[in-house]
Amino acid sequence: MNLDMPTKIINSLGNDIISSYKTSYSKKRFLLTLKDIIEEDVNENETKAELYEYSSRFFNSKKIVNDKNLFVIGLDSSSRAIITPIADIIISAVSISGQGPVELSDWPYLYRDLAYIPINPEPFIYVASDDLNVSDYSNEYIKQFRSLDNEDDLSKIMDYSRLSLESWGIKEPSFALGNYFKRKGKKFVLLLDGPIYLLDNKNDYIKSNLMKNRSNEIEILENQGIPVIGVVKRIERSKILTNVQDFSNILSQCIGNYETLNDSLIIQKMLYSNCYNNYYGKILTTPKIKVRSNGLDKIVEYVLIPPSRYQSINKGRIFRLEYTEKTLDILNNNYSLEPVQILINDSIFKQSNESITIAYSDKRGKMITQILKDLFINTIVGRGAPISYDTLREAEATWIKRKT
Repeated sequence: MNLDMPTKIINSLGNDIISSYKTSYSKKRFLLTLKDIIEEDVNENETKAELYEYSSRFFNSKKIVNDKNLFVIGLDSSSRAIITPIADIIISAVSISGQGPVELSDWPYLYRDLAYIPINPEPFIYVASDDLNVSDYSNEYIKQFRSLDNEDDLSKIMDYSRLSLESWGIKEPSFALGNYFKRKGKKFVLLLDGPIYLLDNKNDYIKSNLMKNRSNEIEILENQGIPVIGVVKRIERSKILTNVQDFSNILSQCIGNYETLNDSLIIQKMLYSNCYNNYYGKILTTPKIKVRSNGLDKIVEYVLIPPSRYQSINKGRIFRLEYTEKTLDILNNNYSLEPVQILINDSIFKQSNESITIAYSDKRGKMITQILKDLFINTIVGRGAPISYDTLREAEATWIKRKT
């Protein structure tokens, strides 16, 4: 694999765009359309949530344990879209970082000085077009769809590209890095930005299959003794707590009517209700909840890092940790740790209120996609090919920012 392969692929695709305006129209036919995929009915069971462990309290304080033999890596992805008259282009990237923080593996990479270089990487470019001939040089790293009908379809393709790269990141680099550090005697843990997998994929055949593949990749790591935890930062649309019948009495007594509230609001109301008055300086968690749907299940718990006594409410953080029973078993029996202690070791002990490995991977993934997007736009605009108004305005804003 050449050092400059990702940038050469971008340049090659840019040349394909240029060439498409110089050749005669030739309709390309694809076997699969996004509309067919989205509208296919998926037999999905109703999502169910129940307590995984008994607890007489809604919040439990957790012991802070600094385990110096623990090695945590964080995985995150990014995607960006370029709209042109002939094609919609989605460029995605996945990045894996270790504690330090330090970059361990990227795909696509910008340089080879990494702990792990991809062997069999996934396509990182998605192209939606009816009339674009992609050259053989870059075709291996590109997935093609027919032209998209609307912005919602574009968002779905961007989701698919990120999920595919994340599954590859779990299967290949995380697996290799995990085995390497375990041979060194480390307690190795993989943190994912977001859910370990989504359960609500009704009428979306592609996403449903991607989630099942992701579940299989996680199981392969767990069979090697590598635990995997998802760290969910955005919980404003989550309503898991309202589905847990065992919480109904305590929630009603402490905050009143809660059925229409999201999980974030329920937790904040509970935290500042009359039921709790001494939370400063403590890490709090809810009891573990088992959620199941569509043939998959996972355990979730909410983690609260409250503000100090002299900080405002918005300085606190709420996360949802997600993992399987197998991961919980590895952490408890092999590592003598709880899932929340993994997050604490990767955040509070690093002088941060969030996972530093995930934050660094997020930053690198966005940086890689921005660089490749700029390179692609410069390739086609510099040679006179048109792009959409919104794409041009975004590019101009980036150019202006770099000049100032």
